[in-house]
Amino acid sequence: MEATSAAHFSSLPTPSRRLAQMRRRKKRTRDEMFSEIMEVTRNERAHLREWKDVVAKYRKEASECEDRRDKREDRRDEREDRRDEREDRRDARDERCRQEDQRWREATLELLRDQTDILRRLVDLQEEQR
Repeated sequence: MEATSAAHFSSLPTPSRRLAQMRRRKKRTRDEMFSEIMEVTRNERAHLREWKDVVAKYRKEASECEDRRDKREDRRDEREDRRDEREDRRDARDERCRQEDQRWREATLELLRDQTDILRRLVDLQEEQR
């Protein structure tokens, strides 16, 4: 038992060794803390990059959606403009037709007046001849 105790005692670190081990442990702990801090920082940066990517993707999709809506509105406005132009042309054509009809009616009325005058004169001539 003495031999075991002596062997055990000799395997125990000397106070200077224990102090060196404690210093190494302390240093390792500092290194571990530094490594942990660096790991947390890397994770936070990765998380921040992911968040920025999500926000950028959202903004891009929102911008594309707005662009599509603007294009739809532009197409609708163009269709309305074309419709308005067609209506304007149709209105102008209708107005020309109304004017033409009015001139035709006036010409027809003038012709009927002339024919009426001719008939009156013929009737007057016939009466004179009787």
